[in-house]
Amino acid sequence: MKKLTLAATILASLSLAACSSNQGLERIDSDFASLDNDSDGYISKVEADDDSIWGHFSNIDTNMDNEISRKEFNTYMKLNNGKVATDSEVSESAFKAEIAKFDKIESSFSSLDNDSNGYISVVEGNDDDISNHFGYMDKNQDKRISKSEFMGYIKKYGNAVAEDDALEAIKHS
Repeated sequence: MKKLTLAATILASLSLAACSSNQGLERIDSDFASLDNDSDGYISKVEADDDSIWGHFSNIDTNMDNEISRKEFNTYMKLNNGKVATDSEVSESAFKAEIAKFDKIESSFSSLDNDSNGYISVVEGNDDDISNHFGYMDKNQDKRISKSEFMGYIKKYGNAVAEDDALEAIKHS
């Protein structure tokens, strides 16, 4: 019984220390699924890099394996009520983000598929500055990118690709 009381006291102390060390951090306003970009069940440092969770990362990653499991995320969210958004705020934010991503990806594929045949050919890819990514997108190596291949690539690497493209556009303007 004494061991249980001691363990509970230590856990409570650690929880209080974690809560007090979060002062001044940005509020987490995303759910686990929207932060886990590659849907592998973990939030890596790369996935957290541009989100509100970044400042909390070391506090959430309790086993210090440089990724956040769903269990670590949920535990942290429960312990830090004041630093996290409500479920309705998270749902609304995630919904708006998904719509914005979907619209951008849809119009990007359509604008790259110049002949509207449902594929981006090597020629279309070269004309539209995705030639550096073409080989990675063309998973079945049929020398054309299907909408499914395009969407899979954008889902996995979309933020990095979009940032690179934006920087290129700024350089050329």
